[in-house]
Amino acid sequence: MSMFNIGLSGLKSTQTGLEVTSNNIANSGTAGYKNNTAEFAAVYNGGQRGGVKVANIKEDFVTGGEIVRTGNALDIAIDGQGFFAMSENGRTAYTQAGQFTLDNNLNIVNANGAKLQGFGVSEAAGGDTTIVSGVLTDLKIEASNIPAQASTSIDFNGNLSSASDIISYPVAPALFDPKDGSQYNFSQSTEVFDSLGNSHVMTQYFNHTGSNEWQAMFFLDGKPLTQSDLTGAGLVAPPTAGSNLGSQAVDDGTGTATTVAAGTLTIKFDTNGQMIPYSTTPDVRAVNLSVGVAGATATTNAEISTGAAALAINLKFDGTTQFGSSFSVNENDADGYTSGAFSGVTVGDDGKVFATFTNGESKLQGQVVLASFANVDGLEQGSNTVWYQTEESGSALYGEPDSGSLGKLLSGSFMGSNVDISEQLVGLMSFQQNYQANAKTISSADEMMQILFSNT
Repeated sequence: MSMFNIGLSGLKSTQTGLEVTSNNIANSGTAGYKNNTAEFAAVYNGGQRGGVKVANIKEDFVTGGEIVRTGNALDIAIDGQGFFAMSENGRTAYTQAGQFTLDNNLNIVNANGAKLQGFGVSEAAGGDTTIVSGVLTDLKIEASNIPAQASTSIDFNGNLSSASDIISYPVAPALFDPKDGSQYNFSQSTEVFDSLGNSHVMTQYFNHTGSNEWQAMFFLDGKPLTQSDLTGAGLVAPPTAGSNLGSQAVDDGTGTATTVAAGTLTIKFDTNGQMIPYSTTPDVRAVNLSVGVAGATATTNAEISTGAAALAINLKFDGTTQFGSSFSVNENDADGYTSGAFSGVTVGDDGKVFATFTNGESKLQGQVVLASFANVDGLEQGSNTVWYQTEESGSALYGEPDSGSLGKLLSGSFMGSNVDISEQLVGLMSFQQNYQANAKTISSADEMMQILFSNT
């Protein structure tokens, strides 16, 4: 009877091996699937040979699956170790299948409706958002349109060439003409926005007026700002000694300057090409540009005529130099933007999720986190390519992607199966031969029994 039992144990174990191999092949295209291996152990009963049994079916969490590129921002691959945390009707499941989408409530979910977990955000005064670490929550997108925000600052720095010609402003009654490029050394434009989101162009004109000295004028939509529109710490107008504000008659396009006068700002540099602050306490290298709203009387100076509020912009020159090299702009960044409608979602390598809008702005929505376990082999396998923590696996430890032993995230891709089809086909043939061989042992035992019975 032992031969029958041994052969039967071989058939059962080989059948399990065939099932495991077949399941691997069937899931070779399943995102996040982990290759399973049947591990066998010999059986001895009181020192007597008892055949074989399946000791364990082990999953390969070490070998990464193929990274499949899709271009979908909510397909997220884990490049390294870690699991996504998913909320399944109150129970937390873990997966490496990073194929997500938005449901009708704009939750980030997988195909089974489980919600992706991560750190949420807190909105501070002024609209800035920060990540709230340590507390898991459903990751959800806030898709409300972004209202327009008026520009309040311009960060500008570059190099004004000390080798350029001296170009003084025309002396009255002659007029400065911004359309005449021979009347200034350098100009730079910046897009700014009013409180209704209307776009305007702020242009700076720079004139090299003396040794280590420059003067700048400022135009909004082709109209000059007046001297009174230029304010700020350390800025003073004549007749005060050391004044750095002045006024220049400007051609308004008609050849007259009866109501058009542009404010001028004097910018000085030391012998090392570094800008000299307007005041040293505090160290100020900025000018405030103030543009009022249009009144009842038409004016040829800069004004806001769109129904929006007045503009107040702090223009910072920090980092601006005067070297002998050519003119260059290193930074020319203005804040503010027009209104925007929700257009999509992006996910960074660090897991931070942003909603994007048609005006080019983005808003932080949360951060995807990854889970790790002391013993991944102790996880309980579930349907839909998920696992659950157990006492053997230990509790999940959460962390930001690309920190510690956790991998980084690749948006626009997902991790495929780590099954090697060629290896599985070889295993399939091997199990088939083993099955036939075990069946032969049972057949041989049966023949021996028939011989025994026929001789009695």
